[in-house]
Amino acid sequence: MSVTPIAWPTLSVRPSAFTWHLLPHTQTWTSPLNGSSQTQELPGARWICKLPYRKMREDDWRAFTVFVARLRGAAGRFYLSPLHALPARGVATGTPLVYGAAQTGTSLITDGWTPSTANILRAGDYFHVATASGRELKLITADANSASDGKATLVFEPPLRASPADNAALEVTAPSCAMRLTGDDQGQFEWSGVRYGDSSVEMVEAWL
Repeated sequence: MSVTPIAWPTLSVRPSAFTWHLLPHTQTWTSPLNGSSQTQELPGARWICKLPYRKMREDDWRAFTVFVARLRGAAGRFYLSPLHALPARGVATGTPLVYGAAQTGTSLITDGWTPSTANILRAGDYFHVATASGRELKLITADANSASDGKATLVFEPPLRASPADNAALEVTAPSCAMRLTGDDQGQFEWSGVRYGDSSVEMVEAWL
């Protein structure tokens, strides 16, 4: 069933902290005879995030309460950016597009960048691109330079879940991915009187 993402609320405060990491998907088998182990990597690595808010004023906690209620627990979806890594450290100029269809793995040939530019994106920057499995958020793992024709090969994690179409647009200014709450009990509030509220939400990437 398709779910339309809900917009993240506009708040006057930023989270008091920001926890963000990539959760790989692996299975490990350990021999009962000698303790040796084998690990298999599976598709489906996901971004994990935790956002605590402290001392939210009434306008903010009311807006956030409404947002959490509209999500209906883990059923809802929303887009979230890696706030700690914005803006990009790289130059990130041009109109980047996927160059060529049927690309897979952890690298992507792109074009449309400002030509002949060193560090068009740098390791630690993010981008997202649309694929058949939904919006995919990637972490650049090696500095990328654009050539004289505006092409650049991006190396990233996690691997593509599906191949983006030729000329699919890359988002480097405000990259994001679809997320859901990790459970139906997320977003509980604690109030200090009625003026200030504290809350925390944990979320995980969810395909659309």
